[in-house]
Amino acid sequence: MSSEPPTTTVEAQSQEPAKPERKEVGAALVGTWGIILLTVYLVAFSILLLYSLMQFWPPRCETPAPTQSGLSAQCVSPATFGRWTFLISDEVRLLLLVAMAGALGSLVHALRSVYWYVGNRELVRSWLVKYILLPFVGATIALIFYFVIRGGFFSPQATVQQTSPYSFVALASLVGLFSEQAVLKLKDVFETLFTKPKAGADSKPQESGGGALPTGKPGPGISPQPEDEPKPETGSQVKPNRGDISRKAR
Repeated sequence: MSSEPPTTTVEAQSQEPAKPERKEVGAALVGTWGIILLTVYLVAFSILLLYSLMQFWPPRCETPAPTQSGLSAQCVSPATFGRWTFLISDEVRLLLLVAMAGALGSLVHALRSVYWYVGNRELVRSWLVKYILLPFVGATIALIFYFVIRGGFFSPQATVQQTSPYSFVALASLVGLFSEQAVLKLKDVFETLFTKPKAGADSKPQESGGGALPTGKPGPGISPQPEDEPKPETGSQVKPNRGDISRKAR
């Protein structure tokens, strides 16, 4: 009998099939300059929003006297942004604050996602569009939530002085930070209340229980699912334990 020499680890690694190259559109990894430009864009946008929040924060304004129609007059105060100074009402200030807070929350989510993908060397070009548009999506969703809460829980005669800008800014920041979860939760609620439409042929809807990376790996904060236990092959017999045999004999 001729015994074959054992295969070494180096030879076993060389015999492994090579990974297929990514040939889809946007499937290539982002280069060094792309990572630098994306990071500069997200950081600069975040600094601009922080500066805008401080500049547009409403100053203390005494409650104006009601007008002849019985409605409270809006408080108008000057706002300074860079070299420009202009008058703006508190209602417009609050709208701008909500939009900027939603965009800032989305940028925090984008920055966290970028350093996760870059750290794992899995940042592909197809995700760049998401990172660029994410602050605008967060601002829009935050405004939608603001309109729903302001129109549903406040009187039409209520002024900004009767509300708290801190509450709306905090809510908008959380909505922007968890914009995907907020949209999916609204989707689940409305699909429960109304008829669920049929999915298109090429649709890839996001699910509430999702969270995997494009490569199939779990995302940040998501633990991998345990693998299924190996099942016995068909036709194989499981040997009984000696304890079971002794019990049957008794």
